[in-house]
Amino acid sequence: MQRSSVLKLGTLLIAAMLIFPVYAFVYSQENMQVSQTVLRVYGGIKAVQVTGSIPNEMGSSEFGFFGAVFWNPTSDIYQVTRIEFNASKASNRVFRGITQGSGSSNPTRGWVLNRDRKTVYLATPIIVQPHSAQEFFIRIRGNQENEAFQVAVRITANLTQYDQAYSTRQHARNAPFSVLWSGSGPTPHFLVFAQRGQTTSVYVSLQEDSGNGAIGRNGKLTIQLPTEFSDIQSIGGSGWGHATIMGNKIEVNNTVSVRESYITYAFRAVAPTYKGLYMINASFIGTLNERPVANFSLLVND
Repeated sequence: MQRSSVLKLGTLLIAAMLIFPVYAFVYSQENMQVSQTVLRVYGGIKAVQVTGSIPNEMGSSEFGFFGAVFWNPTSDIYQVTRIEFNASKASNRVFRGITQGSGSSNPTRGWVLNRDRKTVYLATPIIVQPHSAQEFFIRIRGNQENEAFQVAVRITANLTQYDQAYSTRQHARNAPFSVLWSGSGPTPHFLVFAQRGQTTSVYVSLQEDSGNGAIGRNGKLTIQLPTEFSDIQSIGGSGWGHATIMGNKIEVNNTVSVRESYITYAFRAVAPTYKGLYMINASFIGTLNERPVANFSLLVND
């Protein structure tokens, strides 16, 4: 009986050695399949980054909106500790003041114009959850300099600095202060929300914020959507002409001049089936020198 038990035990051990690796392999394969499924749940942007919306051009000594977005498409929590609109490479002092508060800034307080008059920053800690984005904006008053320069949208998060530079031009004369933002106003937004696989409407606004110059007629707004979006249709808007849609690119001309106001163009599209953060690129070329550019974040969720 004892010898028989030993033989049976040995047989079971050998069987276990043969069977368990197979099950381990199957289990590993199942994990790989689960992992692949998890990865495919999220589409769009894959890396942490920043984008912005910077006025171009800037009329003499006038206010306009500057926008920024921090993108967190990862599974980690990020703590933003500093946001900057940084024009430190400019030769002159190109910023003169700021306006903050409800409708003028997000967050509504804590923004500072640096002594060098080239940087506006916020040093308030803000948590950005996984697979989400955070928008920021502030009204900045330009100076009276004739200079073309770059403004870096710079955000520090989890001890890492992220940058994206945009070109602009400032004038020492009356000129339009032109900027692009998302939404139908009057408060700007740079983050759009959509449900996956569903039709969503998106609004893009062109604003002239100075009142000392007008954005002329027949400028061209170009909107580039990610390839994952489908069935793009123009809704239009007051002050805009007939839109041309070529693949995932929309082009439309403004039929009215814009001065100390904004006009909004709208379109609809079917969102991707995968959740995630997707980028919408918008730019405007005016009949004179207006060249604002904006990169909006579109968060697709359930």
